[in-house]
Amino acid sequence: MAGNSRSGLDAATLLPGLAAALALGLAGRLASGNITIRGTHPVSEVILAILLGLAVNAAFPGLRKKLGPGASFAVKRLLRLGIILLGLGLSLRAVVQAGSGALLVIVVTVAAALAVTRALGRVLGVRDKLATLIAVGTGICGASAIVAAAPAIDAGDEDVSYSIAVITVFGVLAIFAYPLIGTALALSDGQFGAWAGVAVHETAQVVAAGFAFSETAGRIATVVKLTRTALLAPLVLVLGIMHAAGRKRDARVDYRAMFPWFIAGFLALAVLRTLGDAALPGAGGAVAAAWTALKHWTNYGAKLLVVTAMAAVGLSTSFAAFRRTGPVPLAVGMAASVLVGLLSLVLILAIQM
Repeated sequence: MAGNSRSGLDAATLLPGLAAALALGLAGRLASGNITIRGTHPVSEVILAILLGLAVNAAFPGLRKKLGPGASFAVKRLLRLGIILLGLGLSLRAVVQAGSGALLVIVVTVAAALAVTRALGRVLGVRDKLATLIAVGTGICGASAIVAAAPAIDAGDEDVSYSIAVITVFGVLAIFAYPLIGTALALSDGQFGAWAGVAVHETAQVVAAGFAFSETAGRIATVVKLTRTALLAPLVLVLGIMHAAGRKRDARVDYRAMFPWFIAGFLALAVLRTLGDAALPGAGGAVAAAWTALKHWTNYGAKLLVVTAMAAVGLSTSFAAFRRTGPVPLAVGMAASVLVGLLSLVLILAIQM
């Protein structure tokens, strides 16, 4: 076969898997925009992309070998690039201004979710990487957090697929359950908005739950969720370092290669976004318009890369391994969701937010 066969990166080998993943990713984006609950689109395009990949994998198992190289390239390379580009969508100034009041609740809740979920996973015999991904998805921002954390801890496709499925179940349930609980407890708009922003998984789910309670609660929930999402980069960095330290006795480990450098890229673009938002809008109409266009198209490209990679995860998933995992991680995910919901609510009421 022509090309660089030793690296396994020749176009003829990669193209089938990349094309299939891209097509499924685009289909996931389209489907997400057409699923509406209470005026929002709560089913993430990331989730739909991975489900479509799983569906094709199940319907045409003979294609897995042919699509495998391109799918693997998408998961290992395109995903990291997508995460880097997502940094341009995060204004650090907006995070600090908007959600600093909820920062303590967020930090305590995320730390508790990570520690308790991993501990419970060990007690129940759940793989540490799977339990970690469930904890990160529950504590930070659902599927997006799982996607970002997986390469830092070298998690397998099955762990990614299963953890996304787990947090999706409880995230969608929260859209309906949280407004009912908030009404029953007579929470104020501020209290409920903070609670939804801290405890509900996906951003779209946070918005749906918040605005289902009230317009004010919806705005507050969105702001708090922005702050919570900002913790993703440092958390993934810590997880990458912990993962490398856990393999310290293996002399063959290249720690520089294991460091999640893509998170450094994410943070660099977040800093660029912050500085650009401060300086460029006042520089003139053409410059401001170009800056806005750059942010828009970078965000579009980042999301396209991420959904392509997630469709590739579905295409690469081994259903035999998925079945071996069993239902226990679902129970771990339920415990994590309940913990995050209860702890954050108690803290919000205690400090009278």
